[in-house]
Amino acid sequence: MTVPTSSDSPRKLLWAGVYQQLLRHALPDSRFNYDFLKFTPDFRGSEDAVARIVDLRCYKDAKTILVTSDNSLEGLRYRALKDGKRVLVGTYRLRRGFVLLDPKSIGESKLKLAACLDGMERPGIGRKVALAQLKDDGYKIDICALGGLVLNEQGVIVWEGSALFEVQWALLQDLKVLDAAAPVVAVAHECQVVDEAQYGLDTIKPDKNGEVQCDFVVTSERVLEVKGAVKPMGGVDFKKVDSEALNNIPPLQELKGIRMMEQIMSSSGFGAKEEKKEERKTPSAEEQMGIDIVERLMKGLKS
Repeated sequence: MTVPTSSDSPRKLLWAGVYQQLLRHALPDSRFNYDFLKFTPDFRGSEDAVARIVDLRCYKDAKTILVTSDNSLEGLRYRALKDGKRVLVGTYRLRRGFVLLDPKSIGESKLKLAACLDGMERPGIGRKVALAQLKDDGYKIDICALGGLVLNEQGVIVWEGSALFEVQWALLQDLKVLDAAAPVVAVAHECQVVDEAQYGLDTIKPDKNGEVQCDFVVTSERVLEVKGAVKPMGGVDFKKVDSEALNNIPPLQELKGIRMMEQIMSSSGFGAKEEKKEERKTPSAEEQMGIDIVERLMKGLKS
């Protein structure tokens, strides 16, 4: 990969400093080696960080956990399944949506396989779920866990990596599957947690659009608790979603389709008495696109 260099951006400067240290502690990926811009690595001692998370009250009380697809969280996914918790995982860059892992339907002997990225999508292990299914089946995310390339001690994700956690947050909150009060736990190696003052920089605050501040930052050495973490509310604003993201992230397409279908049903008087309904009009081009999106996604789930 291209080695990051210093620039005028404080976030890039911090990532450049962390990158050199992370190389000494990270475990290479089977596909991407040490190309950290394509994955968030596991690291030596990550099992100690998992042990610290397990002691958190919010983990103990949780029934369903959103865990990102980062390599550094494989151990947490396995422990959560062993503890009888359902685990929702967004696939790599959300290209194949979400996978739900339920230990009740997997079996003890296959929990390790279910926890790894290459195993969770195999037949009989994880179940691919659409956003509408999560909502209709009444799932509620109790806590979220994510990896990250760089975080600060105030729980701000300075350099996120490839999991698109903030997109997942917005999608699930949009459908009321995830509440803004749900605790967010970040897992990282100690070298990935920065003190901006050591770089001569001001503390980075969560001021980007849609940025989620973590309630806990957990390493193998300590647990940092953040009071009053700032988290966005309101879901996805499609006016701010670029076309490339919409084309490459199926759950965004699904949500757009859901909204369009809701708009169609509302404008056509769905649910009203027949004599009070207005004459239904032919769907507009945008409305038809929403119908087509939903139909494609439902066909994909059935196949």
